[in-house]
Amino acid sequence: MKNCKDTSTDFLEIYQNTAQALATIVDPNKLITVAGRGTGKTTHITSPRILRVASEMPRETSVISHKSYVALFANVIPAVLSFFRSDGANGRPLLSEGKDYVIGEKDLPRHFTPPRTPVLYPEHSIVFANGHVLQAVSVDRPDSIAGSSVVHGFFEEMKHSDGEKLRTRIIPAIRTSRISSGSAAHNSHLHGGITGVSDIGRVSAGEDNWFTDYEKDVDEQLISDIISLSLHVNKALVNIRLQEKIQQSQSILKRYRPVLNKLRKQATLYLRVSTFINRDVLGLEYFKTQREMLSASEFLSSICSIGDRNYENLFFELWNEDRHTYNDSYKYDILTKLTLKDTFRIDASYLKYFDPSEKLLLGYDPGSFASIVAAQEKPSENMLRILKEFFVYPPQDIADLAGAVSAFFSCSKFRRIDLYYDRAGNKKNHKRANETDAKELKAELEKYGWTVTLKNLGQATIFHWQHHRLWKRLLAENERPVPRIRIDSNECPNLVSAMYCCKKIPGSSPVELDKSPERKVDIRLQAGLTPQIPSAMTYLVWGLYEKFFPGLKNTHISGAGITNFGL
Repeated sequence: MKNCKDTSTDFLEIYQNTAQALATIVDPNKLITVAGRGTGKTTHITSPRILRVASEMPRETSVISHKSYVALFANVIPAVLSFFRSDGANGRPLLSEGKDYVIGEKDLPRHFTPPRTPVLYPEHSIVFANGHVLQAVSVDRPDSIAGSSVVHGFFEEMKHSDGEKLRTRIIPAIRTSRISSGSAAHNSHLHGGITGVSDIGRVSAGEDNWFTDYEKDVDEQLISDIISLSLHVNKALVNIRLQEKIQQSQSILKRYRPVLNKLRKQATLYLRVSTFINRDVLGLEYFKTQREMLSASEFLSSICSIGDRNYENLFFELWNEDRHTYNDSYKYDILTKLTLKDTFRIDASYLKYFDPSEKLLLGYDPGSFASIVAAQEKPSENMLRILKEFFVYPPQDIADLAGAVSAFFSCSKFRRIDLYYDRAGNKKNHKRANETDAKELKAELEKYGWTVTLKNLGQATIFHWQHHRLWKRLLAENERPVPRIRIDSNECPNLVSAMYCCKKIPGSSPVELDKSPERKVDIRLQAGLTPQIPSAMTYLVWGLYEKFFPGLKNTHISGAGITNFGL
């Protein structure tokens, strides 16, 4: 190691915000970080902890988890690998692939130390040169970790994972024995621990803040003692690196390092910080822009890490996410054959419940923010499955929306679409080459070889109170002939979130849907925070199931209210 006073030092200077620095200093057995967007949760908290766990426990296995493999492969693992490849000392990468680690490899390089136990899923693993294995596991696939015994768990975006499933499927695997042959892993303060990161979940949008339970486990005096001792030990390490006070510093390390590790082993640190902790890096303009773009609820949750609990006055008042959504979305026999080295794009061929030999049903909400939900009926189950959401906003338009739909369902063998939309889709639009938004979408889809039937030509106005009554009957699910509706929570995340954002106008009689968020929320954030995508679904559902409306169609609205004839 070169003397750090030398101009060609191999030290690496890095910036850490207060939360990142505190996580590094305390380095507890259990670290839960609840932080707003832009705070470097994965790249500066999870990723360095991965390297510490790997270094502390060679030849052992740890796991990194998310709600689904899709999220892991598409978002989390690329962020971790980006950290590994970032600039280290003298401009070299922090780690070199092939030398320091390999991704998705069954046959390890000769210079690698073999892992203590066989690598069960090499295609889903990162293996380090010292034999440590980081395995990617999915909360929605319990078989991805069944029978495993691991030393540490990394949990990404915890608000998206069902807390009960994670506690029963992943955490029990963190159980390596203290007497395992050839293992000294239990000597590490990180053995049996967890590292979890997330921003605070919006409870009103169905997100789960199960991880906040760890806050009560924090011993503030213990954390204070660890900080004091950690800084003392760190100072000794710096002195040794600087070739100063070597004998005294070595004595400090010999005496206090074991004590520090013992304290860390017992510690839980729960950090809850807002994006403002990165204000020096992001600048004031970032927060000004975010406040202008975000609704109050979204700003509080994603920037300030303050959750909300507003279940009141839901338009879909019988909506139950546990009942009306599903998350076993994918054909896992195909997905599990993918490796972390593969780049892939999810399309309908991966969907478990998509039938390529059946027609597509599309619900369409036109406008500047235009959205589509795609579905198929399953007569044998008496069920409508909402398979996928799509949306565009300027500068994208109908052509882009049609292109996205066609690309996702490119594997379809029966290229027929029934298109449902509201009355606005039939309004003349002189900007359109095909007269109306509905006809324009039809024309764009047909360019890709689809046959499209417009199901709402001449459609009369359907009032909010009518949608509301129909949905109450459908969501109740207490009548055998009435079809059930199920939404894919993985492929329709914004639709699921927006269901909680659909509110009744207080005191409205008949019931009116509050559409004001569409004016208040920045168009780039409307997908999960406004009634836009649920509206596309309501047009589809009304078109399919109007016959289940609990009343006759010849309903008259007068100034005195609603009169139903022939009920």
